[in-house]
Amino acid sequence: MKLSLLDFSLLIGYALICIGIGFWSSRGHKDEDYLIAGRKMSLVGFISSLVASYVGGAAIVLYSAYVYKFGISAIAVFLGTSAGFLVFIPYALKLRNYSNTQKFLTLSDWFYFKFDKQTGIVSALILFVVYFGMLLNQFIAGSSILSHISGLSYESALLISASIITIYLLAGGFNSVIKTDIFQYIILFVIFILLGLILIRGDHNITLELADFSRMDPVMTFVFILFGVLIIFQSAEYWQRVYAAKNNRVVKKGLIGAAIFVILTGMAISIVGLSAHMHVPGIDPGKAFAEGLTVLIPKKYIGASLVLLFAAIMSSADTIIFVLASSISKDYVANFTQKEISQHNLKNYTRFFILLFSIMGFGFAWYFRDLVTVIVFITGIGFTIIPAAIASFHVNLTKKAVLYSFLAGIIYIVVLILTNNLEAELSIASVGISAIVLLISQILTRRRI
Repeated sequence: MKLSLLDFSLLIGYALICIGIGFWSSRGHKDEDYLIAGRKMSLVGFISSLVASYVGGAAIVLYSAYVYKFGISAIAVFLGTSAGFLVFIPYALKLRNYSNTQKFLTLSDWFYFKFDKQTGIVSALILFVVYFGMLLNQFIAGSSILSHISGLSYESALLISASIITIYLLAGGFNSVIKTDIFQYIILFVIFILLGLILIRGDHNITLELADFSRMDPVMTFVFILFGVLIIFQSAEYWQRVYAAKNNRVVKKGLIGAAIFVILTGMAISIVGLSAHMHVPGIDPGKAFAEGLTVLIPKKYIGASLVLLFAAIMSSADTIIFVLASSISKDYVANFTQKEISQHNLKNYTRFFILLFSIMGFGFAWYFRDLVTVIVFITGIGFTIIPAAIASFHVNLTKKAVLYSFLAGIIYIVVLILTNNLEAELSIASVGISAIVLLISQILTRRRI
């Protein structure tokens, strides 16, 4: 599809606004503003940032594919995530109270605090693998859709996306992540709703599809719900936002608000996926969103669609890059430095790693473009830390039990890979394997004490 001058203008305007927000966020900020938004995040920023970081390019591609294949029952992913936000509230309130005194910046800070350096390092390694895989997925998925719908080459779409994100992240750090997330989610939400209204008015059969559960797969529906609930407890970006919240009220009301907006956003994406199922049968489900927009959206709205895709790519990719950069700076550099590291030096390290991971993500996404396998793998690896993360709030776990739990989940995923059984349903079972080993190891190691 050929871009018009108006389409290019919308894209350029959107990119310039994001860059401008990044530099505006850097004006007069302190080191803690760059690292964790000064721990003063507002309610609007909290909700927008949670939902925007969840709805990225990879999420849109995969969820649209699930809707295309399984119908509206795939909304269970968003229902599960919504429930997960609500379940997370009491844990988040405890986390914020601890973070105020301990100055947490990363999810692994919790494991360093509750256990020891060895446990913190292993958790950080697991999360590094997960989040670097997520970064590749965001770049690959977002750039692929942008290329498909705009006529730009994949490489051009990737270069444009990576460059813009890197510029505003280097300028404003976590502060710019939050501020651009507010802007990006407003764009995402408004355009999703407008596109949904256009599609529904154009084809009234879509409303029937929204209530059609005949293609519902009970096993996959259960997997979707379980995934949505559990993903919150291994998502370092959500923990960071809890640390950054202004007060407990922002945390509690923000998670409730995010639970509502996640469902609304899921419904909007569902309309696109269902429309593709009805009008473009027989395609690869992974192309459902791009094909659906290309076929169903009037040409005059193509610019708005591209802005939506840009917002989706950036809203999650910038978060992931910052999670990676802050994790390496705090979980490795700061913890292996003999002297106590200042916040100013920590900020400089974080800025360096932002640039490094942006370049690495761009390079890997240039050559590797397989989404599904990477997502299934990183989901299984990431879920290995969930049992210990949840149990650590309720039980005085031993360090060995936690480490054995991590290792058991990782070994399980490796076995799936070696036996060529790495599938979504089996992959998330790593959480069960880790939980069983955690329980047994806790009983055995406690007896030895």
